[in-house]
Amino acid sequence: MSKSIFAPGSEPGQPSIYEHPLNERTRLFLRLEWLFLLNRDLSQVRGAGACHARLGHLLGLETLLLRGDVRKEILREFERVQLTWNQLRNLPHLDPVRLDRLLVEFSEKARSLLDPQERLGEGLKSCEFLNLVKSKAVLPGGATDFDVPAYGHFIQLDVAARQKALNHWYGELAPIESAVHFYLKLLRESTAFTDRVAPNGGFEEDLTPLATTSLIRIAIDPACDCFPEVSANRHRLFIRFLAQPNLCERPTPVKTAVHWQIQHCQL
Repeated sequence: MSKSIFAPGSEPGQPSIYEHPLNERTRLFLRLEWLFLLNRDLSQVRGAGACHARLGHLLGLETLLLRGDVRKEILREFERVQLTWNQLRNLPHLDPVRLDRLLVEFSEKARSLLDPQERLGEGLKSCEFLNLVKSKAVLPGGATDFDVPAYGHFIQLDVAARQKALNHWYGELAPIESAVHFYLKLLRESTAFTDRVAPNGGFEEDLTPLATTSLIRIAIDPACDCFPEVSANRHRLFIRFLAQPNLCERPTPVKTAVHWQIQHCQL
C-alpha cells in the first residue's frame, strides 16, 4: 500500500501530483482509498487523538458503504475491464503473459469480494458501540465521555486493546481495500505523463469521444507554488492554475505560463 496519493510531491525533486476523477465510480474508489490511507498512517500513532481520528475515518467508510453497494460497483468495474482486455488479447503490442497474470489477479480479487465468509462491513452496521458513537459524532465534539460513557471507557482502554478492536473492524473491509488499491494502481500506471504548457495559467482541451478516461492526473514542479483547479466532463477539460500565498485569502489566477504534465488514465 502506498503511503499517500500525494507521496511523489513529498520527496525533494519530485513533482506534486493532483488527481481529478471523471466518473462517479472512480470518485468513489478515490474516497475509499483516501480513508484507508489515513487509517494506515494513524495506526502507527499512539494516543487517544489518533484513536479518535481512526474511529472517525472508520465511520466515514461505513457511510460510503451504506450509500450504495460498493462490492457490486467494484465487481462491475472488474468485469468490464476483464471483458475489454480479453477482447484486446491478440493485439501485437500486448504482453500476453502479463495480461494473463493481471486477469488472474482481477479474478482473485473478485472471488474475495464474493466469499460468503467475508463480512465486508456487515459487522460495522450491527455494532451497537459504533452506532452509538456515530449518532453523537454528527455534532462538533459530540462523541465525548459525558455524551457517550461507553466511548469514554473505550478511549481509556490501553493502547493494545483499542488497536485490536480498531484493527478487527477495519479487517472486515480488507477485501475492499485490497481491490480498490489494486484497481487504482493499475489505473495510474495505464499511461505515461506528457508535457503541457498553460499560457497565462489556463488550459483547455477536447477529450477523445471514444476514450473512456476515468482519471486525470496533473504533475507540477513544487517550485511553481501553484495548484490546478479542474473542471471536466466527457467531452472537454478545463484547467486553471491558482496561487495562494496567503492561506487566509482567496487564491488568485496565475498570469504566467505554467509548465506541467498530464496523464489521461483509463483501463
